[in-house]
Amino acid sequence: MQLPPELQKELVEKAAAKYGNCQELAKHLNIPKSSVHYYRIGRLTMPVSVLEQMLKVANDEDLRKKVESRGIAKDRSWATEYAQDVFREMCRDRLRLPAREDLETDDNLRRKSAAIVSYMLAEGSVWMQKEQFGEHAANITFADHEEDLYAHFRSLCIDVFEYDIGPAQRPGNNARAIRGFIYSRFIAEWLAENGVKPGEKSSKELHLPSLIMDSNDPRTWIAALQPWCDGEGGVLRSRRFARPSFSIAQSKHTDLDVGTIPEASITARDRGIPKSFLSELQTCGIRVLDYCNSLSRSEVLDDTRALFVRLGFNPKIGISRLHLKDNGFWSCIWELRFCCDESQKLLDMGLITQRKKVQAFRRCQI
Repeated sequence: MQLPPELQKELVEKAAAKYGNCQELAKHLNIPKSSVHYYRIGRLTMPVSVLEQMLKVANDEDLRKKVESRGIAKDRSWATEYAQDVFREMCRDRLRLPAREDLETDDNLRRKSAAIVSYMLAEGSVWMQKEQFGEHAANITFADHEEDLYAHFRSLCIDVFEYDIGPAQRPGNNARAIRGFIYSRFIAEWLAENGVKPGEKSSKELHLPSLIMDSNDPRTWIAALQPWCDGEGGVLRSRRFARPSFSIAQSKHTDLDVGTIPEASITARDRGIPKSFLSELQTCGIRVLDYCNSLSRSEVLDDTRALFVRLGFNPKIGISRLHLKDNGFWSCIWELRFCCDESQKLLDMGLITQRKKVQAFRRCQI
């Protein structure tokens, strides 16, 4: 039976008053106390049998007339769907999902939202959790020594979404990693709307969202770039120069398989072909490097480079190697590389914050 929420609440409270509280009413009706609570807040509709029992307990003729005049009989399937809709709205109400107007007017919220999106693009993914309901979830993975990055991402989720992903979890395959999960379809959908496309990211054309690219706030750009430097960046010790340099890598799927590239050229360790070998390889009469430049470009790394340029950097972008995946296809590894002077500037501007990377940078300077 469908009743207006305020009328259903009045009925439950009047019936509960006869026994002192909702818990005692549940005992008398022989139903779970959680059901009485959900009837009271409107999350569940009442079966006719429970409705009649509550009217009998309340013993209020005026209330009975209001129920009879305003109640609408519904079937079980409608009641189930209604309960699911109410539950989803309750879950949504527990969250804050920043709207475009909020991001345009609140600088602090925009900067933190930008950092979350970049963390997810660099280290996370959105995936289908319940296919029958079309519900997505999200997860993020860091190396096991990056507890400080996990703590930062966790604090960002609390500040932006009012959602706590909880402490870091260890994967069951003994990998040296830590990860966290966002079991909220609404946050997952918000992430998807802001550039984190569901599924395997390296097979898709990814871009930084407009909340970052259209912003004129340099601190928003820095907030968006820090996860890329910390999550995908690495400190490089040059043989030519005493000072260290820095690079950021990102992979992009290709349609090149082991049949299109001669197996004799696959000589590098870790199932990779370095750029020095790629310069001589061809496929379909085209240089492999030219082929990958045209068809397997990392669009999101192009976006990050555009932000670095806005901040006064001039990193070089290019292909560093191909990496053979388990499915027999090659991934193209793109790299942003910074010279020694610019690498120091990254550290000075707070774009590199991860503890081990900062320590490695300083060790290289000694």
